[in-house]
Amino acid sequence: MPATSGGAYGCFPGAAEEDHGRAGEDRRRLMVHEAATAAPPQPIEPGPVARLFQSSLPGLALEIGQSPIDEVVTVRREDFARVMETAKNDEQLALDYLRCLSGVDWLTDLETVYHLHSFKHGHSIAIKVRCPVADAHVPSVSHLWETANWHERETQELFGIVFDGHPDPRPLLTEEGLGYYIMRKSHPLADIEEWQEDYLKTIEEAKSQMAVATGVAAPVDEKALKIQMAQQKAAVIKKARDEARAKGLSPEDEKAAVQDAIKKFEEEHAARQAAAPVTPAKPVDERAAKIQLAQQKAALITKTRNEARARGVSPEEERQIVAEALKKFSEEQEQSAAAPQAAPAQAPAAPSVPTAPMDRAAKIQLAQQKAALITKAREDARAKGLSPEAERQAVAEALKKFAEEQQAG
Repeated sequence: MPATSGGAYGCFPGAAEEDHGRAGEDRRRLMVHEAATAAPPQPIEPGPVARLFQSSLPGLALEIGQSPIDEVVTVRREDFARVMETAKNDEQLALDYLRCLSGVDWLTDLETVYHLHSFKHGHSIAIKVRCPVADAHVPSVSHLWETANWHERETQELFGIVFDGHPDPRPLLTEEGLGYYIMRKSHPLADIEEWQEDYLKTIEEAKSQMAVATGVAAPVDEKALKIQMAQQKAAVIKKARDEARAKGLSPEDEKAAVQDAIKKFEEEHAARQAAAPVTPAKPVDERAAKIQLAQQKAALITKTRNEARARGVSPEEERQIVAEALKKFSEEQEQSAAAPQAAPAQAPAAPSVPTAPMDRAAKIQLAQQKAALITKAREDARAKGLSPEAERQAVAEALKKFAEEQQAG
């Protein structure tokens, strides 16, 4: 499949992680050979919009096709500017709106696809033009459709297709002069992933050295931890899949083996987190505190609304009750923040445990418990033949009961 780009229609090539080293080059040669030896597509009958192009551009070589969405007209690069001018200005066509523009990597060629629509006539078409990888130039159409401006800039920086005549070809997403094009199939994503891992490791080492030098523990970088966890889990999944396929397992057994590997990885990770020594108090994670406060507010709003609706109050009274509950909650939060943290007068019977935010292992365990609870509640509801609405209500009640048990515990 070709790699494409262009606004919401963009996607990254799923097999790009293999496109590096000797294996990637062999795969590339094979794909080029298959493309070169493939049978040419059978000609199809032109659709109504394609026939309008043929009548407006007599004698011009147009390759007619059909996609699942639109009719398709493929044109030569030397005819492209004339075709697009006609598409916009011809009275019969009047294609006044460029829906999107995307790039496609065909290994030997780069293709640009323009999805056009006519608000005047209500018809649409896709126009395609190809250029060699070694001479990746296509005339810009930003002077015809303003929407082409950013789409062309994005496609240029991701595929290296230069749109001649574009008024501002600066990159939108990457640095200028990057030197490589991340949406091409030849782009070595694996090398970049390794660089990211080395970079994150260097950052963590620098933080540790700073903490030792200053005596102040570095704040937890939740984003870096999530990235690291995701990379480790991806490696576990890949290894489990490779081993399952090497054993010749069926797809169902392979899926089960991967799930077992993930479960074992998460259990080992949780055990390591639980066995880790308790560190001194760390600086407050402002983002985590905000998230926790927002979750508490959301739970309060849900609880207050449910109670108000159970009493049969009007929507206006319900909003007033919720507003009062939120006001009371905010006042309690302010009082709690302003109150001095004095030690209790009486000696505790046992050493007190300082209140701390839930650690990562506990969060993972809680999320797993919730997921299992949701699955069980759904299965029970479907076994009873409940409607989708009743099923959602049953799941919500199960989650509410679980939350109450957690608070009581």
